[in-house]
Amino acid sequence: MILLFIEILLVVVLAMILSTVFIDERKNRLRNMRSTTLAGYWDGGERRSITRLNITLEVKYFRNNHSSNVRSMDISARGVRLLLDEKLEKETVLRLEIRLPDQAQIVRSGGKVVWVEELAEDEKVAPKRLFNTGIEFFNFPDTDSKRLFDFLHDIPSKKR
Repeated sequence: MILLFIEILLVVVLAMILSTVFIDERKNRLRNMRSTTLAGYWDGGERRSITRLNITLEVKYFRNNHSSNVRSMDISARGVRLLLDEKLEKETVLRLEIRLPDQAQIVRSGGKVVWVEELAEDEKVAPKRLFNTGIEFFNFPDTDSKRLFDFLHDIPSKKR
C-alpha cells in the first residue's frame, strides 16, 4: 500500500514538472516569435534601398518666388537631406540646383519634402530653430541624374 502511494506521488510530481517545463517552453517560444516578428519589420539597420553618403554640397532650392542657398547633410541618387532654418510641410514641391565639386554645370531636379525633424537643442550651433528636411528627387533630367549618379558612385573610390 505504501509502495502504491509512493508511485502515485511520483507520477503526480513528474506530471507537475512536465507541465512546468511545457508552460516555460511555450512562453519562451511566444517571446521569441514576437522578437522575430519585430525583426522582420525593422531590425534597427538602414531601411533605404540606396545608401546615403555624408557629403556637404552647395544646394539652392526654389519654392514659389523664394530661393535659399543651403548645404546638404547627406545625399543619394534618390534624395537629399538639407538643414533648413524654415519648416517646410510634407509634400512641398521644390526646384533644386546642386553644385557638384570640380564641375562647372549645376545638377537640376525637382524635389518633394518627404520628412521634417526639428534639430534637438544640443545639436544646434545657432540659437534659431533648424530642421533636418528629407527631399526626394523627381523630374530629374536624364543627363543631370546620370552626372549625380556618376559623382556619387566615384566618391568611395576617391576616399581609398
